[in-house]
Amino acid sequence: MPLTIETVPCNFVGDFKVGDNLVYNSVVLSDLAQNNDEGRFNKMMSLQAGSIVEASMAEIVFRAQHYNREGVPNIVEADRQEIAGKKIDKFNNTIDVFRKYNMLNGMVGDIYDDLHVIRKFRNKVHIQDNINIAGVSRDEVVSFDRTRMEWIINKSYDIIIFLSENYSRPSGIAKFVGDLSLPHFEQCATGQNVKRFVGSSI
Repeated sequence: MPLTIETVPCNFVGDFKVGDNLVYNSVVLSDLAQNNDEGRFNKMMSLQAGSIVEASMAEIVFRAQHYNREGVPNIVEADRQEIAGKKIDKFNNTIDVFRKYNMLNGMVGDIYDDLHVIRKFRNKVHIQDNINIAGVSRDEVVSFDRTRMEWIINKSYDIIIFLSENYSRPSGIAKFVGDLSLPHFEQCATGQNVKRFVGSSI
C-alpha cells in the first residue's frame, strides 16, 4: 500500500531524553519504511513501532506519577493519584493501566487487545521465543509479512496521534522536543482481514 511519512507533535512526553529518543527512533522507523524493498525490514519495523508505542504510553504514566502540579489532561485527579502510587515498568502493565482508567476510550475497535497483539510481536526481538498468538507461524518471514507489518505500523500511528491530541502538555512546554516522523500506510487491511492475520486472540 502507498506509504506516507507523517509529522506528529511529540507534545506528550515528560522526560526530555525519552522524547529525544522517540524522535530519533521515529526517524529510524521512517528510514526503514522507505527502504523496505521486498519486505526485508518488516520485522524490524514492527519491533520499532511497538517500542515507540510502549515508550509513548509510558510517558503518559510517568507524567501522571510525577507531575502533580501540572496534572494530565483527560485523567481525573483521583485516578492520577492512584496511578502515581503504582510501580509500572512493563509494556503489559502499562497497557493494563490504560485499560483500567479508560485512557484510550474513543479509539476504534478493541484497542487494548490490539495493543497486546503489538506487544507480543514487539517481544519477538528474542528470536528463540514464540509469538504466543494462536495461528501465528514460527517462521518469521511468514509471521512478519507485509500485511501484518502494515497493520502494526498503522495501529501504532493511530495510538500516537491519539496521545498527541488528548494528552498534550500545556502549550508553553508542549514542544520541548522535536516532532515525530511516523510512517503510515494508506488503505491498510481492516475488520475481518485484521482478525485473520493477527491471530484468533482478537
